[in-house]
Amino acid sequence: MGRKESSATTKEPMARSPVPALATVEKRKVSLAIVSAICLSLPLFIPATFPLAWFGLVFLMAAINSSHWKVALMASSVFGLAFHGAANYWLVPTVAGLEPYTESQNQAMEIWAIVAFVALLLWQSLFAAIFGLIAWSVFRFARGIQAAVGIGSAWLLMEWLRSIGIFGYPWALLASTQVAFLPLVQWVSFIGSFGLSGLLAFVNALFFEWLRFRDRRFLLAAFISLASLSFVGWIEMERMKAVLRKSPHLTVAAVQGNFGKERWRQDVTFAELEEILRTHLRLSEQAAKRGARLIVWSETALPWSLREDGRWGYGAREIQAFANKKKVALFVGASEVRSGKSYNACFVFAPEKALSGNETYHKIRLVPFGEYIPGKEIFPWLGKILPHTPVETTSGNSWGITVLNLENVKVRLRVTTAICFESLFPFHLRKLVSIPSSQFSPANLLVIITNDSWFGNTLAPRHHARVAILRAVELRRGVVRGAGTGISEIVSPTGKVLQMADWNQRRIIVASLPIVIARSVYQILGDLPFVAFSLLALALTLFRAKSKGKD
Repeated sequence: MGRKESSATTKEPMARSPVPALATVEKRKVSLAIVSAICLSLPLFIPATFPLAWFGLVFLMAAINSSHWKVALMASSVFGLAFHGAANYWLVPTVAGLEPYTESQNQAMEIWAIVAFVALLLWQSLFAAIFGLIAWSVFRFARGIQAAVGIGSAWLLMEWLRSIGIFGYPWALLASTQVAFLPLVQWVSFIGSFGLSGLLAFVNALFFEWLRFRDRRFLLAAFISLASLSFVGWIEMERMKAVLRKSPHLTVAAVQGNFGKERWRQDVTFAELEEILRTHLRLSEQAAKRGARLIVWSETALPWSLREDGRWGYGAREIQAFANKKKVALFVGASEVRSGKSYNACFVFAPEKALSGNETYHKIRLVPFGEYIPGKEIFPWLGKILPHTPVETTSGNSWGITVLNLENVKVRLRVTTAICFESLFPFHLRKLVSIPSSQFSPANLLVIITNDSWFGNTLAPRHHARVAILRAVELRRGVVRGAGTGISEIVSPTGKVLQMADWNQRRIIVASLPIVIARSVYQILGDLPFVAFSLLALALTLFRAKSKGKD
């Protein structure tokens, strides 16, 4: 008897302590969160795996659905670290490889690469953690359609929040997993990319509610939702194709010169710079022979200042002569210096009297800690400890539109330009395209120029290029994307890639691009109505569910 009592005495405290059981639960939840991150990141690498995003969040929801909010927080944080780590792994070699172009030593840049990667992961994972806490509350107080609406709303809000502000970074949105499935992508023309991400999270939540309650009605609702969204998207895509057939067309081209980041070496020779200009003009000649009337070069295609305080530099005369001779418009990426400030610019060269409006666009949305150091004016010491380029880029302030009246082109072209990082932001491009000046209507063609050579042969240039598909459909505008080393592409307003130049190729792409005048619903409304709806829906979900719980 004494031995049994002693045994009972030793076991009793363990029975009351939840720690061992909680540890087991945590291990299982961590595994589920990682599986979810794999399911959502795989379509970024292999677009054909897009169906994984229809149910990939279910594993995260299963991890979040716990009696302990700390477990939900832990699981969602692990998900955020795993997902954003997979989507942004390329940042480490990119930053480490910048050593020859900064004022830092190689070993220091390797350390800063890790610091930058960790900082980005923590920042992006913060929003995943907040989503986890909100989702935990939703699952505690709501079920079924009501819970699914709350989850979809929470996901939309988190993606939108991590995209705004000076540290906004809308990389790897849930909507971007669907670029290989155009029927679903058509929804961004109504509700934007954040809206489509919310719908996908809503469908995932319906699948989870089926697993949670074993109620086949939720499974049926999930399949009906997917089928309905796809069917309506397909109808809208076919409607848009009919519109495009009746629209005027313009033959456009993108020139991919395939000069890497080595052209920024401090010891680069003038002969090498001459070769860059000659190559781009030679490729443009080929494009003009194939009927291209608008030709796009890449961001910083010419790695020097093309104009300083109003004085044109090397190459400007040759480019203008080419435009006059071939009667084409060229969009050329280079830098411009004004009053000692350097701007990342896109210059437009066109025949005489063919050009009005903006003839130069300066990049407005810059890469923090890449093109400039945020807060350096307030904290000057940041410029001493953080790695930076010898010349910092200044943000532009012009939202104007370039108007082209090209000979033998039936439509008046109103072109807006976005440079590199800017193309990630749906609301920024909407503003570039949609805000008419006092003189001109909204743009009917979108030009994106970028230099992705810094990223190397990684996920970054590929995912960056696929984002152009979302922008084309959101705004219902044709997109001409010129990338220095790839990936250049010409995208129809339906999201179909008409032509593409892959990574590390020197070539031109030419296609006939429809010019659309009508505006999309997203172009008119933007994100705010859907953000406001999500806030209201989430608040009502939690309030009504809590009220029922009290009753």
